Amino acid sequence: MMFIRCNNPSETDEVIKSIQLALPDHAAFSVKDWVSRITNTNPPALDMFLNVLVGVAVIVGSFAIFLSLYTTIAERTRDIGILKSLGASKPYIMNLILRESLALCALGFILGLVLTALATSILEAVFPTQSVIISVSWVLRSAALVVLSGVIGAVYPALQAASKDPVHALAYE
Repeated sequence: MMFIRCNNPSETDEVIKSIQLALPDHAAFSVKDWVSRITNTNPPALDMFLNVLVGVAVIVGSFAIFLSLYTTIAERTRDIGILKSLGASKPYIMNLILRESLALCALGFILGLVLTALATSILEAVFPTQSVIISVSWVLRSAALVVLSGVIGAVYPALQAASKDPVHALAYE
């Protein structure tokens, strides 16, 4: 086994290729590849831990959306009364609230992706041998969970807003 240090770490791949050309019967790895081959990257309880963590995040996210929309609807009681007095139907009001919830969820999802990319780059800079893989399937699952938590958190406040009596809502101060 030989360790070779490059003066410029960005040239590591080129040095490995030249070693493989010079010594085709021998394997050449970077330290990052070598460490990843000898370490266990998938501990047995990690999947269960991640599933529990995602479940808790969905519950907390749904609850946060619920509280946010419940408070928003309480503050907009008069506006909802005006909409109902102008002829807005229950499905129309529910649709408005669900769209607002999904718009907030979409913004949160985009912010989450940006923060995940930032955290991934920081982790890989601080711990070069630690690999962080964000797959497309994880992104799609996250998007589905964001939509699910947004809908779950918005259903009750939307139903409550849609069932308000316009006379009481207009008298609300």
